[in-house]
Amino acid sequence: MPPPINQEELIARIRLAWADATPPAAHNISGPTHDDEGVSAYFAGKSWEGHSARALRGLEFATSVFTDEAFAYYLPAYLIAAIEDPDTLDVVVDGTLSALARKEHGRAVIARLDAQQRQTLRDYMRLLQERGGYFMDHYIANIEASLEAC
Repeated sequence: MPPPINQEELIARIRLAWADATPPAAHNISGPTHDDEGVSAYFAGKSWEGHSARALRGLEFATSVFTDEAFAYYLPAYLIAAIEDPDTLDVVVDGTLSALARKEHGRAVIARLDAQQRQTLRDYMRLLQERGGYFMDHYIANIEASLEAC
């Protein structure tokens, strides 16, 4: 059995994995929708770094309207906030994993991740399971299949 995931080390590895990521253009943050509930306005021109769990909770709809490019870019914000403040991001974690578990959208997002980013996503899912997040096993299995396919 592997040793437990060290949360601080995982956060540091997430930051390193996305350090050189290129942000999406402001017009490519959310897909076509009649109302993205402020997602594009909030994220336009912003790095993936520095988003509080509270701010991301207020934008829990984001992962369902993000373009593949924006989802791949802003994913570390969600991972880090969920590690640091899992109670605030509880339903957002569910929505994020649900979106990544969808074959068409999730695979397209995961395909945009490099090997280091994919590994941090794997480790994050392992952390969820260590925390008792077995109710998310069906999402995790689908995400793992997408990770393996890349």
